[in-house]
Amino acid sequence: MLDVSVEIDRAAVARLDGLLRKVAKECPHRLATETRRAALYICQSLKSRTKTAPKRIRPREYAANVSAVPPKYIHSKSAHHKLLRRWTLARKIGTPDAYANHYYVYTDRHRGKNGRMVGGDKAAEKRKLLRQHGGIPRAGLAKKSWGWIAQKIYSASGMGDLSWKRTRGERRDPRKYVNGVFSAIGGDATATISNRLDYALDALKPGALSGAITAATKRLAHNVEKHIERAAS
Repeated sequence: MLDVSVEIDRAAVARLDGLLRKVAKECPHRLATETRRAALYICQSLKSRTKTAPKRIRPREYAANVSAVPPKYIHSKSAHHKLLRRWTLARKIGTPDAYANHYYVYTDRHRGKNGRMVGGDKAAEKRKLLRQHGGIPRAGLAKKSWGWIAQKIYSASGMGDLSWKRTRGERRDPRKYVNGVFSAIGGDATATISNRLDYALDALKPGALSGAITAATKRLAHNVEKHIERAAS
């Protein structure tokens, strides 16, 4: 049995389930191996179907505004002592993981004759802010997450290499949101694939889940038929 924690084409699941039932009937001693292999094939297929993340955050994922939190301006420590204006860059807007950081960007703002700050090009400053701080440092995690799941299923104990290091600004450990479990008890075998990373699912190409099941079934069927033929001879 294979358990996938998302909605997919039931026909694709039925084909794979039918293949594993055939293994259970014709080559029961192969059921655990082929069930685990099916799960690994699905993870590999999902990894290959995961889109590469953009290098920069998209407009709907952030909010950039001139900060209202003092100090609003500071002087740089460079020889030119240029003025820097404070900006607030919020990420993951509308999600439980939303957060905001403050950054200083060079500005042409200056004090006018009346003593108030005047001038400056906010649009140019915003472009500079995003160019310097709007990158996506973890663009490869969506693909890597499927490898973590496969490693857990492959090792059975779930103690595979799930290497990851938290960077500044990250509030969650992505490894806690993925899981892969394999168990074989008696004449039954079960593999569970679970990925609750929002960006991992968003990065999947249309139809990727059903396509991964179908591709895994075709790949698995080739080896299964060979073992069934050997068992029958």
